[in-house]
Amino acid sequence: MSAPDILVQVHIPKCAGTAVRVWLQEAAVEGAITGYRSLYPDFVFPANARWPSSDDPRLAAVSTHNIRRFAPTVAGRSVHYFTILRDPRAQVLSALRYVQQERQAFGVPPNVENSSREIAAWLLRERYGEPFENAQTNHIALYTWCDATRGRCIPELYGSWSWDDQSAYVRERLDLAKSLLESFIAVGTVERLHFTLEVLRRRAAVFGLNLLPVDRLTIANVTAVPEEDDISWIDTDPLGARLLESISVDDELHAYAEQLLDEALGETNSRAG
Repeated sequence: MSAPDILVQVHIPKCAGTAVRVWLQEAAVEGAITGYRSLYPDFVFPANARWPSSDDPRLAAVSTHNIRRFAPTVAGRSVHYFTILRDPRAQVLSALRYVQQERQAFGVPPNVENSSREIAAWLLRERYGEPFENAQTNHIALYTWCDATRGRCIPELYGSWSWDDQSAYVRERLDLAKSLLESFIAVGTVERLHFTLEVLRRRAAVFGLNLLPVDRLTIANVTAVPEEDDISWIDTDPLGARLLESISVDDELHAYAEQLLDEALGETNSRAG
């Protein structure tokens, strides 16, 4: 059995990725595709590593938060990446609520109150690991940028980088993220999720992967909204202004994802015409 190309969902947290993951998994369960893996371990796959089952010819699709480098081949097989971005304000608010819900897993200190405002203040103060700000851009660009420094900059130790390295990364990450998205088979947004997945279905079919109809998608893993958590501070408090400033690069990358989606839909319309 010849090994097919692999489709990889680059699952940016809090960007409707669980619904897409379930949609891909159901395609495998129903036999529409030959095999699927959900890879969510507590580490990032290193460059050039073999992913679990990557040499299994049945594997056709993968979902994960943890593939952060986008090699064109793995185990001798071509790989096609896709991702979905979300309006940054909605994404960061969902992230705050998730930390509220899972504060122990995120290591929130006991002295930090569980309101969205106090959680946001704590996250914006934390600077040691991967930065909280502009999380969608960082998800795409951070590891590739660090690899170019040949070990000088470690993603997990972002807060310990020199000021010059942090400044260079902040200056270069948006253009790098855009260039990486251009290499993906499909890029879209949560706000136009069904259009995004229609583009993905059309492009995946070119290499023999026939995905389920988009109307089979179901909403999954919606983060609960804490009772009595007033989020008006985002628009009225100086911390809210700081939070919104912290997603300004993500705003630009989200707009670029919308542009790429428009271009892909334009290709579809021109062919139909």
